[in-house]
Amino acid sequence: MAGEDVRPYPEAAYQNPDSPPGVGINWNLMEANNEGDFALSADERAVAFIAGTILERFDLPHSDDEFEERSDAENSESENEPEVVDVQEPGLPDSSEARAHKHSHTQDETATNRFWFPWPDCIACPMVVHCRLALTKQLDLFLWLLKVNNVDDVPSIKQMQKINLALQKVCGIETISCNGALGNKYFVNNLAQIIAQEMANPRVRPHLSFYPEDSGPKLSEACQGQRWLKELPDEQTTPMLRISGHNYYIYEPAMLDSDAGEFCIPIRWFARGEQFLAKCWRMVPVSTDKGSGWRVVKSDNYEVPACRFLKNFLQFQSDAAIYNVPHPSSAYMLQTFSILTRAKAQGSRVVVFPMWVYCDDTSGNVSKKWNEHNSFLMMPAGLPREEAQKEYNIHFLCTSNLARPLEMLDGIVDQLEKAQGEGIWVWDVEFNEPVLVIPEVLALLGDNPMQSKFACHIGLRGKLFCRACWVKGHDAMDGDDGDEPTRATTAAHSDGGSVRSEGGEGVLSDQESVAGSDGSAASVDGQPKKKKLAKRFRETMTDMVHRVSNFMKIQKLSNKDESTKLLRSFFTDTSTKLDTKTSVKKMRTENGLKDKFQMVFIDRLFESYKKKRGAETKRAALEAAVASLPANTMSPFLQALILTKTLQWKSCTLCSWGKDDKNELLTTQLSSFDVSGLGISPLAGKTLVQYSGSLTGRDFRAIAQVAPFVLYDLVSKDCFETWQALSKIIPLIWQPEINDVELHLACLIPVSLLALLTKEIDHFLLCAAKWTSRWFNKPKFHIFLHLPTHIRRFGPAILFATEAFESFNAIIRAKSVHSNRHAPSRDIAHAFAQGNRIRHLLSGGLFVPSAAGGDVSVDTSQGQQPRPQPAESAFIHDKSAWRTIGDGPKNLVSGCSTVTHYLGLDKRREPAAGISLADKTAPRPINQTLTGQRILSWSTKPGLFKTSKQVFLLNGDPCVPHSFVIVKHPHRPGETFVARVEELIQQVGSIADFASKPDGVLLQKAIVDHARERYGMPSVQLAGEWSLHSTKDLLCTVNVQHNCMDNHCAATDSIPVYQERTKTAHTMARIAHTQNLHDLVLNTAQMRDAVLVQPYCLNSMPMDFQRIVHQSVANEIGLRKKHTVATAKAPPLRPLPHAPAQPVASSSSSHLPSRVSELQFIHYPGHIP
Repeated sequence: MAGEDVRPYPEAAYQNPDSPPGVGINWNLMEANNEGDFALSADERAVAFIAGTILERFDLPHSDDEFEERSDAENSESENEPEVVDVQEPGLPDSSEARAHKHSHTQDETATNRFWFPWPDCIACPMVVHCRLALTKQLDLFLWLLKVNNVDDVPSIKQMQKINLALQKVCGIETISCNGALGNKYFVNNLAQIIAQEMANPRVRPHLSFYPEDSGPKLSEACQGQRWLKELPDEQTTPMLRISGHNYYIYEPAMLDSDAGEFCIPIRWFARGEQFLAKCWRMVPVSTDKGSGWRVVKSDNYEVPACRFLKNFLQFQSDAAIYNVPHPSSAYMLQTFSILTRAKAQGSRVVVFPMWVYCDDTSGNVSKKWNEHNSFLMMPAGLPREEAQKEYNIHFLCTSNLARPLEMLDGIVDQLEKAQGEGIWVWDVEFNEPVLVIPEVLALLGDNPMQSKFACHIGLRGKLFCRACWVKGHDAMDGDDGDEPTRATTAAHSDGGSVRSEGGEGVLSDQESVAGSDGSAASVDGQPKKKKLAKRFRETMTDMVHRVSNFMKIQKLSNKDESTKLLRSFFTDTSTKLDTKTSVKKMRTENGLKDKFQMVFIDRLFESYKKKRGAETKRAALEAAVASLPANTMSPFLQALILTKTLQWKSCTLCSWGKDDKNELLTTQLSSFDVSGLGISPLAGKTLVQYSGSLTGRDFRAIAQVAPFVLYDLVSKDCFETWQALSKIIPLIWQPEINDVELHLACLIPVSLLALLTKEIDHFLLCAAKWTSRWFNKPKFHIFLHLPTHIRRFGPAILFATEAFESFNAIIRAKSVHSNRHAPSRDIAHAFAQGNRIRHLLSGGLFVPSAAGGDVSVDTSQGQQPRPQPAESAFIHDKSAWRTIGDGPKNLVSGCSTVTHYLGLDKRREPAAGISLADKTAPRPINQTLTGQRILSWSTKPGLFKTSKQVFLLNGDPCVPHSFVIVKHPHRPGETFVARVEELIQQVGSIADFASKPDGVLLQKAIVDHARERYGMPSVQLAGEWSLHSTKDLLCTVNVQHNCMDNHCAATDSIPVYQERTKTAHTMARIAHTQNLHDLVLNTAQMRDAVLVQPYCLNSMPMDFQRIVHQSVANEIGLRKKHTVATAKAPPLRPLPHAPAQPVASSSSSHLPSRVSELQFIHYPGHIP
């Protein structure tokens, strides 16, 4: 961006101009006089106020919508403000003298308003911020406390409401009312205003990327993925680049700086390293009988650096005759696109703003009673990984317990299409100039049931269960339309994913909305009818082999155009033909497509002539019903890949034991596991085993890293090998940075073209098949195969993981709990809109305060609280009009405090690298230290030395003596080795001593032996080689475990149990390592610093695909035959003596229907419950 003057803030932001009209509100609570001013400074008053009142109350439950819940009568100041009785103390002046003295110490109002802009003063600023974090009753208490302590200028609740409304109108987020296509009303926050705030936020804008990046073998950000770099249409990427003050648009001819005269048409801008480049088409001047012109040579590998561009299209037009070349308009490509974009931009920059969009359901109740709220969230995809995982950068769009996800998505798409067509004018705080932003959805995130809705897919329970390819499931699914189960459905019919209530698509009343779960869990037309179970199809061995083989491979990929064409054909057949209900259902089953948004309208067409007689009468009713439908009868099908979480391996082995002794042993081994180097808390074995059926994602990740070391003597060999294979995959998936994508994804065997990750996934599936083929009844295992493609397209999997979004559900639930439940969609959206405003202001974001000069438009006709009615106004291009908050509010959030913690403004504090903590030993000569005894060059050093008990490495890992670490090789760049930390040495009085850093780290080198494999991991042997290194050479700590498998370690040790922080006489068993303590194993399942541990991992041994599949199927057929024989030979139960002569219900499978009997599993070690 040569020639640009880039400043993070406009000039006005560094000054303290006069407050704009209407923002400095005069409350008429006091009068200024001519006496001297001896009052505390504004900073002191603010600190005293916060320390004395707010900080003690932030942890209490709060209601973000208390203002909406107050009645009109409560708006009266006389009823709200508590009466204050002035109690005189001896020696103090009377009340009138005290009030006169108080008024004499009033500061100048203009200076105060300027310092605390846009709030009136130091009291109003924290109070208005706090009013969104506390209950109104708490605010009343705070106001009373301030008044009885003679604090000046204490506002009332009503005055804070007015300030809140004024600020919301100036820089708040508008909440838009939408009437859904299915008849439900919901509210959506303005997406354009959220994006505008992000661009004007100095905490967010510097981190945003707008151009794709060609990073070569490195892959760490979403902008480096193939989706953004290559797959998005050129028009959906940032269409221009400013070079030396001139804008170069795609599809416009440009002139290059070449003596031979080169011309090109850029079609896509991207970054590579520190420079920008353009993919271009060549332009060659030609002469024909009809005159001169241009020949455009399209090429995929013609790239031109930005520094070579000499003239853009406008300059080229005027100078074409000078260079004796044809006019460039004859080679104008996509003229309409470039003309419209350039005209809308008016000379300003144009950038594309990609987003992650997430949807999930959560309960609006704290209790177990389900009150489904479907919510949409958004996060900028241009943020780096460190920022993308912060709750601060997640934005709320909408929620409703009435409207379905696709119905709300329709409203979001309306905003998105409008913004893409017109653009969003924003103020860029980085360039300090106006910018035109075009939003773009990079990907949709969510769980499997939600993504099936987005993709118009029949669901995981359908025959064609995969959204990405055309793999086919069990033939017994031929009669299954793949409807998602409701919460009334038993767990036996669940696919193991989220079980959600579909609810009705009709209009519900306010009373039903208040009812919550009653309105969202039940159908409008009544309870859904129970489906008759289809007759079970019994597979032959050939059929099962074919199904399992196809399951473990990626089939023909599906695409948007094909799916859209099929969905349109469903509606066309329904709207033009009679009696097509059966044929449409059959088409849905055959193609695996099910648009639940479209189905509502299709069902209306079916019902329109259901009770009519005669073809003509039916056709007339059908035509009338078609005419009454909205224009858009298909779900908003966005051109964005739909991603999901990776497989969370169900810990069935943790809950399938039939004996308590195995549960106890598993509990002991989990609790005894040494987690040093893993970056996780010690495992609570009893909790993991007792609640194994309701573990979280964090629990699964912890189990995957320790499973081989705790399950080796508790499960079958095939089960243990499957866990070993899974432990190899987890570190590969969760690597935050891939330094060499081809090395990371490429198989180490030269003759194989498979990727390493693909190879390990295939190995894992083969191990699961060797265990039992019943795992392939779970469609999620197949989705695992598509993960390497997702990583190539979108970057490391941690970028599109949904944990950060899922944690946001708790905030939505809290907003629902603390609302009055009469209008949950509106109230929750308003609460988040208020939160966005406070976040933007206290982050130092820019805004135009001139809109606050007029009166606030309110609507109290319905007895509701006054609320601003924001209207679309012309964008202000004058940079002097853009302001930020004053120095007073900035000082309040400059450091870490309770307020910054609540608002997510805290800066993450990493421990300083190299800082050490001294132990309690006294300084001593060098010969009394292990370093002096092992390192010859240090044995004669004079002075005293002391040792440390801990040091922080460069990556933040705490390192203690006897920890194992990965160390950079001092003489071989790029190579590392494993060593054990023996001592942290520090010379008294040295420079390192004054800096609280060690002078050296004594290491003993360890040999990683790949030939001696245990737990599918290499062994570690101490070599007896000693060396002294700097803390900068230590890259990370690693987890090393004792080889309990070969040394037969048992639970013979014990530790005391603490209850209520008190030591008791009770004890807990622990694993005792008594034999061969130096027989160690390197835990390569470690997720933390997996990039550094990866070179030490063992390659998986190749397995015979066909042999394992056939053997697994044969085992399953054998088990099925044994079960059939056992069922047939089971004797009938006799009636109990003295029992009445009537049939007796039996739990035996021989008395169950054949369908249920065949579904029962044979209980054997390691079975799947």
